[in-house]
Amino acid sequence: MLRWLGRNALRAYTGLALIYLLLPIFIVALFSFNDPIGRSNYSWASFTFDNWLTLFRDPTLVSAVGISLRIALVSTIIATTIGTLMAMALVRYQFKFRKGIDLFIFLPLATPEIVLGASLLTLFVTLRIPLGEITLILAHVMFNVSYVVVTMKARLAGFDMRLEEA
Repeated sequence: MLRWLGRNALRAYTGLALIYLLLPIFIVALFSFNDPIGRSNYSWASFTFDNWLTLFRDPTLVSAVGISLRIALVSTIIATTIGTLMAMALVRYQFKFRKGIDLFIFLPLATPEIVLGASLLTLFVTLRIPLGEITLILAHVMFNVSYVVVTMKARLAGFDMRLEEA
């Protein structure tokens, strides 16, 4: 019995963890086919495809999706550019505060996103920076640049400099 438990405990735990993580997503997807009575969607009323067939009927939803895609595109381009240049500098050159910069690069990765978002909102409000697309782009760049730097540092560590120079 203990041998069987030892072999299958990790599988059981992994299965339970996946169910725990994926169940809310499944429930949200399921309730997207609900036709609620009124504005709340807490209890199942009836099945419908109308929510998906008229997805882009609401102009505010279309506008929000457009803004989200624009912010994603711009912040991705900026974060990729800055992160790649930072990674090249960290891999190719030796300088005094390199270890400290590595610490500050890993800091956003270890900080929960909600704490990072609340901190940036507090910073923008304190500095009286008007909230809008620019602050959203800055926040996304600040969060994403760490991922780019870490990934590019790993790729550039074994990269042949002669190929880069060519």
